[in-house]
Amino acid sequence: MPTSSLYEKRKPRRTRTTVIFLLSLIAFLLLIHFLNLFLQWTMIRLELAQGPVFMSPEYTMLGFSLFNQDEISAVGYFKNSSQPTRVFGYFDFCHPAIFSVWNKDEQAFVDLGPVVAALPAGFSRVTFFPAEIFSLEHEKSVVLKNFNASPGGSLWHGILAKKIGASGPVSQKPLPVSFVVKELEKSRYLKVPYLIYFYLPLLVIILSAIGYGRVLFTALFYYAEIFFLFDFRNFFVTVPFDWLFNLLKWESSVGQVEIAGAIIAIIFVLGAAFGLWHLKKESQSVWGKRIILFFILLPFSLFF
Repeated sequence: MPTSSLYEKRKPRRTRTTVIFLLSLIAFLLLIHFLNLFLQWTMIRLELAQGPVFMSPEYTMLGFSLFNQDEISAVGYFKNSSQPTRVFGYFDFCHPAIFSVWNKDEQAFVDLGPVVAALPAGFSRVTFFPAEIFSLEHEKSVVLKNFNASPGGSLWHGILAKKIGASGPVSQKPLPVSFVVKELEKSRYLKVPYLIYFYLPLLVIILSAIGYGRVLFTALFYYAEIFFLFDFRNFFVTVPFDWLFNLLKWESSVGQVEIAGAIIAIIFVLGAAFGLWHLKKESQSVWGKRIILFFILLPFSLFF
């Protein structure tokens, strides 16, 4: 008679595999974060290389700050440059662009890629943060400006403002700052990241749904998150469909763009709900679940 045991054989734990996957996912998202910053920096550099507006200061584009510490530390020696405006640009792991500017003209407009800003005379540092926010430091004054028309951008702007205010004593003297934001759809280079954000994930999600099942359409929640983190007008309408507007010679108003953006966002949400509806009908593979998790976290990697 076979002997029986009170203790059932335990199934092998998958804790180690899960931990390895999560660590790999975090590393991959950090890599995407860096590549996104590098992409934005490259587009800004190309935008300025094709010819700045208003004036043509002398630009020195250094690249990644970690590899150019000596050059960045030498920026202070260019105070007596013969040029009326001298601009040094680079980027780091947290900022898509940082510009150190020596300016001899009071309130001179300087093209800094995404924006054209009026800078006071003397030395200024303009730091671009992810999500279309930049700070201007001049002497002991710091001003923070937000040109991201989204709830996520406004929230991030408030967090950065508190952080800058708590970082140390700042002069209470107001620093007048005026700037003009460039229209992305009219720029050859600045719109490229938005095109990649829109079309590349959509292609990958569709191909994944074909390969792993309709549940993968749940990953379309990526676009619902993007709606709140980025300016949905640029993300969903003016940039990705500018080619169609030019083909049809259709000039859209602000109201029409907002309605179209909201409709496109609703379509993506319905597509994600369609994926959830099939969640109980289809047996989902481990890789399918991982792909969905990746796309849920991807917008935050692009935003920050």
